[in-house]
Amino acid sequence: MRVSARLAACPLALTLSLCLGAGPLAADSAGTPVAITYGTVPLDTADPDSTLTAPDGSSHFAWRGGLELRSADERFGGISGLLIDADGTGLTAVTDTGYWLTARLSYDDGALSGVSDMRMAPILDEQGESVADSKRRGDAEGLTRLDDGRLAVSFERRHRVWAYDVEAQGFAATARPVDVSPALAQAENNKGLEALASLPGNRLIVITEATMRAGNEILGWHVAPGGSTEISLVRLPPFDLTDMALLPDGDVLTLERRYSPLGGVGAQIRRLPAPALTTDALRQTPLDGPVLYRSSAGQSVDNMEGLAVRQDADGRVFAYLVSDDNFNPLQRTLLFMFELTSND
Repeated sequence: MRVSARLAACPLALTLSLCLGAGPLAADSAGTPVAITYGTVPLDTADPDSTLTAPDGSSHFAWRGGLELRSADERFGGISGLLIDADGTGLTAVTDTGYWLTARLSYDDGALSGVSDMRMAPILDEQGESVADSKRRGDAEGLTRLDDGRLAVSFERRHRVWAYDVEAQGFAATARPVDVSPALAQAENNKGLEALASLPGNRLIVITEATMRAGNEILGWHVAPGGSTEISLVRLPPFDLTDMALLPDGDVLTLERRYSPLGGVGAQIRRLPAPALTTDALRQTPLDGPVLYRSSAGQSVDNMEGLAVRQDADGRVFAYLVSDDNFNPLQRTLLFMFELTSND
């Protein structure tokens, strides 16, 4: 979702493993190259080795590098959903103008240091037609990997979730609808479907950016083999939800963003505990959890929209954040890497 022009049917309730479709032969399954340049970005120019600690002291995000990405390609920008391969070398994203984006990441002594081999391709609908460059049809916001390996994409404005067999068909994959809920019509036009995360047990949670259910609760849905249930996330003003990602232990991280003309832009991450994500708990209690990270004055930040988590072969857990530049020359596309560790 854009925060400011000037700011610096295959029912999932039945199965998540059916309804794979073949993409049109004319589609470019690998995408086309994007010329990309980048520069390193410190989290805090006054303290390049800054480590962010949770307010409750239980865990912290250790800075593992940041990049500012640049390209003259008119398709590049608006990155809103993010996935990172387990080994950290492959990046997959969606943009809010209806494109897939992939790239290769490189590291220097464990810190994020470079990006290469970027490619983009239009996201396709159920008939194999491009939704790119149509804000009404192509406003992709969230990205997650389902239990069967397909990628699920949430769209705002024309609210829906589509699944794609990208692993088998590349960018030629056509959309297969995920049956979320008829109540999607309740979502506001530009505050609608924003974040989604795949949960253990063939389940999915989908939450709007700022469509309010009651009081201070953000509207969402829990989709499972037995059907869908309306759920909610406690909002912590002035932050709105932009993305979610599942941790290896079953907890979920939320990425949230704030913006005001006077206060500028900021970001925070909350941790939703696994016990609150069971089917029974989701029916009874709004989601909430401790804040692990909140940007502060003097730190590098922009319109942070995408969040991804990976665990390496040694069991270390890393979180990646990416910003949506709104195709605005006053803003930046930032890619951050943190390591989630414990003080215990």
